[in-house]
Formats: sequence, structure tokens, C-alpha cells
Amino acid sequence: MRSPTTEHRQITFAGEILTLPIYLDYQASTPLDPQVEKAMADCQKYLPGNPHSNTHSFGHKARRKIEEAQGHIAGLINAQPHEIIFTSGATEANNLALLGIANALSSPRHIISVRTEHESILQPLEYLAAYEDIDVTVLSVDKNGLIDIDALTSTIRPETILVSVMAANNETGICQDISAIGRICAERDILFHTDTVQALATEKIDVIAQDISLLSLSGHKLYGPMGIGALYVRERTDIAPLFYGGAQQRSIRPGTLPTAACVGLGEACRIIAENRSSDHNHLQRLRSIITHHLTTELVNAVEINGEEVPHIPGCLSLSFADMDAENLLYELPDLAVSTGSACSTMAGEPSHVLKAMGRSAVETAATFRLGIGRTTTEAEARYAAAQIITAYRRLTAGNETAEILGKTIQHNRVS
Repeated sequence: MRSPTTEHRQITFAGEILTLPIYLDYQASTPLDPQVEKAMADCQKYLPGNPHSNTHSFGHKARRKIEEAQGHIAGLINAQPHEIIFTSGATEANNLALLGIANALSSPRHIISVRTEHESILQPLEYLAAYEDIDVTVLSVDKNGLIDIDALTSTIRPETILVSVMAANNETGICQDISAIGRICAERDILFHTDTVQALATEKIDVIAQDISLLSLSGHKLYGPMGIGALYVRERTDIAPLFYGGAQQRSIRPGTLPTAACVGLGEACRIIAENRSSDHNHLQRLRSIITHHLTTELVNAVEINGEEVPHIPGCLSLSFADMDAENLLYELPDLAVSTGSACSTMAGEPSHVLKAMGRSAVETAATFRLGIGRTTTEAEARYAAAQIITAYRRLTAGNETAEILGKTIQHNRVS
């Protein structure tokens, strides 16, 4: 496996200066927005107080900043500020949603989710099924990564307490119909949780219109800081804490809040609320450039997983014919891309998402994820496409020569 490139250099491409390597792994993490960085720096400089201290102005000012951040996050999803619970990230938010709801309710309990969910959903469900006497149904997906809404409906039982379905997949970018799922849950008085980590930067999410009871989000997927996330918990929803030892955040998630990180997440959400539409259009334009070049130059050699169904514009899951993705990435030192989820890559495991979509082991090994974002330029998109095309042709040139030679030998034998 190729070691990551750490040295940066500049080149001229299509009349523009590009800095290499180009970052194209926005599903793993987004760069910190300069406005967010400034808001956090100002906070750290001028707000030394504990936001939970009520006896002096420093604590009051810090608390007001956190409340302002809650307002920005709530505004992005049409929630109320007090419904926003800060967490260390989306992994904790997902765990709090599943374990918190399960622990707040008595048996019998049944939870429904999907095979293509993030591991921070699937692993807690495995724990609940194994140790907490909770029945779990994990729905299959079709070849495009979508669940069957009718199958979801038929799976619901009288004891079903929660349905958890992510809005957009972190490996393929494929979007589930969370509006339809939320409506089904609301009609049956079942809680609906959705992981919006990948969707929230470019897609409109409305917890009221889409009947969402709980929603997870992450700062570093929204051009905000790492180590901070949030769980929206609809008012009057019974949920048990994972931690004990304080009354902060309605006792749902006790502990001293990191003021600067909370401010950073709030500022990131404020910026997204203002720029979501333009960001979506920008990414859609770049996506079209990349897919046009790849499918035109590599006819029948590349497949864009999920291209025919709803998807977020910034995530491209690319499968290549007769190619191991690791070998292809080795030939792309100027592009920072990933073979899949950062969590799965660290574990060294093949993609459970592609496997659930019916992809073979060979097809899964031939796939990598390219992620574009707010700061990706058109020149970078064109350069990335050109590099991928060149690398693929270079690697398959030997195969083509061998194929031609084999046909010649076979022809001579027949003659």
C-alpha cells in the first residue's frame, strides 16, 4: 500500500496553479472553515469561563455563546435550541440515540435499521441484540443501495420502538427517502432516528416536515471542528443518558461543554444555512465534470455506484473494471482519496456497504471513494479526472497487450 504523500508542491494545469496533493476525501473530514476558526479563536481568547458556572460574568458569557450555537444548529434543521444535545461527535450521538432510547423503554422492544448503516449504528445494535434482550431487524438494500419502503412497513410490529436509517450513505452518497420513512413512523407513533452526517452540508433537512425524532450530526463533516457533534432529541422524548455525574444538558449528556468547540459547530451550521444551495450547485457542477470525463474516456470501464438514484453531489463511489483499487490509488499520489469509509479502512475490512448492495469481492476491491467539497475547484476536478484516466490506462495497457497477443496466438493455432 502506498504511503501517504506529505510534501506539497505546485503545478500549472489548464492555466491555473494547483497545490498537490489535492484533498478529495471530504466524506472522511472537511477542512475547517476560516470563519469557524476565527470564531473559535475569539472564543478561546475572550471566554475563559466554565459555561456551567452561574456566579460570575465569565460563565454567563460562555453559556450565552453555547446557547447561540444551539440556536444556529437548531435553525439548520428547524428544531428548537433546547432540543440540541452536544456530544463528542456523531459516533457518540448515534450511540446515545440507540442505547438511550432502548434503556428508557421497557420490554418488549424492537428496533429496525439497515445493513448499510455506519458501524456506530450497527455495532450498538449488535450489543442490544446480544445483551439487552432487544429484537433487531436489519433491512436489506437493493443493488442501488435503497431500502424497500414496503418491506420496512411490513417489518414494523406493535413492540417496535425505533427506526434508524441514515439520510445519505458515507461510502456511496446514496440518499434514502427519509421523508417517507418519517411519515410511516409518525403514523404509527414510532420514533425515527436518522444519521445526517453526510447529508447535512448540502441537503435540506427539516425535523418537523420529515417527522424526525432524533438526528445525529458531526462538526468535522460540516467544515467545523473535530471532537464535537450533536444529537437532536425531540421535546418530550424519553431518553436515558450514557454517562452519569452531572445535570448539564438536561442530564441527557452530563459533563462540562467545550465552549470553543460548541461555538465552532454552531458557526459551521450558520454558514451552511446561508450557503447550502450554492454549495450543492457547485458540487453538482464538479461532479458532472468528473463523471463526464471518466465515462467518456473510460467507456464501460468505470461504474459510478448509485448514480441512477438520489445521492449527495459530493460523494462518488467509483468501481473500475479489471482493476484493484489499491493498485490504482498507488498510481495517484497527487490525489488524496480513499478506498471507502475511514472506519472500515482502519479496520482493514472490505466494504459492508458494497457487499450489502450485492457487489462481489472483486467488485468491492475495485472501488474507491472520491469526495469533493466546498473548496474544491473546477481545475482540481478536471485534474483529478485526468489523473485517474491516465493511471487506469497505464495499468491496463499490459492487459490489453496480453489480450491482443493471446488472440494472435490462438488465431495462429487455428490457422
